[in-house]
Amino acid sequence: MTTPHLHIHQLHAGYGRARVLFDINLAITTGTIACILGRNGVGKTTLLNTIAGLITPTHGTITHNGTPITHHPPHTRVRNGMAYAPQGHDTFAPLTVAENLHVAHTATRRGRPELIDAALDRFPRLKPLLDRRAGNLSGGQAQQLAIARALITDPTLLLLDEPTEGIQPNIVEEIETAITDIAAEGTTVLLVEQYLDVALRLADTVTVLDAGRVVHTGDRADLTADDAHALMAI
Repeated sequence: MTTPHLHIHQLHAGYGRARVLFDINLAITTGTIACILGRNGVGKTTLLNTIAGLITPTHGTITHNGTPITHHPPHTRVRNGMAYAPQGHDTFAPLTVAENLHVAHTATRRGRPELIDAALDRFPRLKPLLDRRAGNLSGGQAQQLAIARALITDPTLLLLDEPTEGIQPNIVEEIETAITDIAAEGTTVLLVEQYLDVALRLADTVTVLDAGRVVHTGDRADLTADDAHALMAI
């Protein structure tokens, strides 16, 4: 039996005494795109933050590439091949595009100089903007920069929190293409999405959360759009 690239077992997590996630079980195969769906407030971002090490679970285990990482700090997870592009087009706003990319390169032992060029080739829209401050980018440009910055750490597992939220359609298409290509090259992608059509186009597997619990998980091919709408309406 193949060992999952990311394995989450009986995970419970939250904020102080406020429990958000309950008994989450998830197994993601290497080189696939796994999508987490659900309405606002069901725990999708909390799950990504827990996997990334920003929240310590109260119970359960997280295993990445065969290594238990439940209590590892975020920087250790990055050095072991995990990258996270959080919700909200997260960049260093006062720094230029080029400086944002170089910060990512110097902050991790996994970064290699050629990965900056590779990230820019992935998002050519950023090339003429290298001297522009990140705070002056459009939402779509900033999201591409956030993903490019994550890729410079040379991840084997990429966490993306709603990368298409509030972005113009032409850039959404570019981001979707990049995600598909990244997975095809062997990187595992865990994607949180609210937009059902995006998830159904990209995902190999789909997990639906409601009230902090998994209410569905399985292959994308086995989930119809009507079924997905019904599950998200729970």
